[in-house]
Amino acid sequence: MIILTNIVIAIATAVYAWINYKQLKESQATRKQKIAPLIVAFLKSADNHNSLSLHIKNIGEGLARNVKIEIIKDYNILGKEKYLLSNLNIVKNGINIFPPQYEFVNNLDFMGNLFPDKEENIVSLNITYEGVDGRKYKETYDLPFNQYIGQYYSNPPATYMGEIPYYLKEINNTIKKVNSKNSVQ
Repeated sequence: MIILTNIVIAIATAVYAWINYKQLKESQATRKQKIAPLIVAFLKSADNHNSLSLHIKNIGEGLARNVKIEIIKDYNILGKEKYLLSNLNIVKNGINIFPPQYEFVNNLDFMGNLFPDKEENIVSLNITYEGVDGRKYKETYDLPFNQYIGQYYSNPPATYMGEIPYYLKEINNTIKKVNSKNSVQ
């Protein structure tokens, strides 16, 4: 009976040690996640859907340092040859500190100037950066415009900031209608 009790205690101790080891690994992974940055690049239309913007945002929980952006496939901002995406200060000079949830936004072009069938309507870039723990990261993004053109949008816009110009425009149209009816009488 004593041998059986010792075997059960040994098995329970081994299981307990294994569970503690798994919890330790999970705790270490959580700690790494809390300090790890994650910078993403994406395209987004403005709330009024008139223009397309490039967004670069740190969606991670950690601070990113020494952020460098390399443009692989450049784009003429607003169709102007002298305004290249590669000439932006954040691209030429990089940025030392990129805090969590910080977002860089740059308008690329008006929707009317974008043609989804054009092969050159794509932005490609590499983003390199490091975390506070010294780990280095590199992300590559190919952002074709045709994935963002002609998508369904809610009317009124889903965000409060988008609703403001929408409703101001509606109010303006209503005032114009009322004024035109009053001027006819």
